[in-house]
Amino acid sequence: MTLIEQTQKKDLIIIAVIHSDVPESTRKTIYADYFRPFVTELESFIERKVCVVFAGGEPYCNFDYKGEDVTGTLQRWQTLGYKLLHEMNEEGLNTEVYSALTKIILVTRDKLNDAHAGVALNWSSNRAGQFAIASLTGYQVVGHEMGHLLGAKHEDSEVQFNGWIADTYMAPTNDKFKANTYTFSHANRQNIKSYLADKD
Repeated sequence: MTLIEQTQKKDLIIIAVIHSDVPESTRKTIYADYFRPFVTELESFIERKVCVVFAGGEPYCNFDYKGEDVTGTLQRWQTLGYKLLHEMNEEGLNTEVYSALTKIILVTRDKLNDAHAGVALNWSSNRAGQFAIASLTGYQVVGHEMGHLLGAKHEDSEVQFNGWIADTYMAPTNDKFKANTYTFSHANRQNIKSYLADKD
């Protein structure tokens, strides 16, 4: 008899820093409204658990995210994010600071500017980063920016029909005349699975 050794896949850890400008009334349902649909979708096909850890405190929760230079903003957020990861590890989070399975997202009430509801720091078209900023201006924005951090792409998004025309998570723009599926297209599911395939 041959025994096949099965290894447990590591959890995907999302550290969500809630900005101080997010109202208390929104905070009460922020997981259910903005994270649960995305987590449920991910766990349906990545074969690993997704853990969302909420964090805060200064200087993280009052980070100055608004402005036209989104690249500079993301670089400043990355520097601050690494500091947060080190602090959380010292407090017992026990995750690798530079792990591709640890993502940090700043969740804000407002857009960064008129053109950007959220942004993600990626190194190249096929190498995702660890840091993103997502506003609560649409229920899909958190999932969209997290999708970027997991290798999903705009060009692989789809328009589907679920009683109404609806966009998948990676639609490049938010069309107010379309609904949202809160799912990834088949192609983006494959992109995410490929990204995660060698991360254990």
